[in-house]
Amino acid sequence: GVFMASPVMQGLSAILSALFLFNGLRAVTRRRFDSALLHLGCTCVLVGWLVGRHAERTATPEHPVTGSMAMIDGDVSDKLWTGQYLTNYVGQVPFTVKLIKFTVERYERNADDREAGREAPVREYRSRVLITESGKSPYVANVRVNHPVFVQGYHIYQLSWGQSADRFGRPVDYTVLQFIRDPGLPLVYAGFIVLFAGVLLFVVRVFRM
Repeated sequence: GVFMASPVMQGLSAILSALFLFNGLRAVTRRRFDSALLHLGCTCVLVGWLVGRHAERTATPEHPVTGSMAMIDGDVSDKLWTGQYLTNYVGQVPFTVKLIKFTVERYERNADDREAGREAPVREYRSRVLITESGKSPYVANVRVNHPVFVQGYHIYQLSWGQSADRFGRPVDYTVLQFIRDPGLPLVYAGFIVLFAGVLLFVVRVFRM
């Protein structure tokens, strides 16, 4: 949390990434490619994490890194909010999102559900949205749990949902979409791939000895 994001921790991470890079390059010259991949993979992960923390420090309302939208069908927004009730304004994303339809799919009610007078458990909930980017034709995307949509550096996640009432007092379902911008994430993913390759090479080398 706070300790990981502290300047001290970030400074130590920068020093570690430099050491991993040095040792990785030295391993290349010695033709120890498994060691090189392991060290360079660690470098990528640390540098990617540092890039993400830099993005957080330099975030502005015109270029936020995270926030959420609570929407009902038909809502259009480019504003992000935080807080327990999403009342704290964070900033604005460079595109608009229109909620076409929020859908909650449930399993079939069994005898126990009917006897208790309760709804069947939720199987899936998803938001069908219309994304409008400057200079591009609007397009439709489906945001589902564990299946985010990527738009201009932002991952849009299906965070949660709930029930409320519209201005006429009628019950409505609302969706909460979370937006996260982490420019270091591709480097982190690449680092894990390189690490995995290094582990495989290390295992091969051990079994050949």
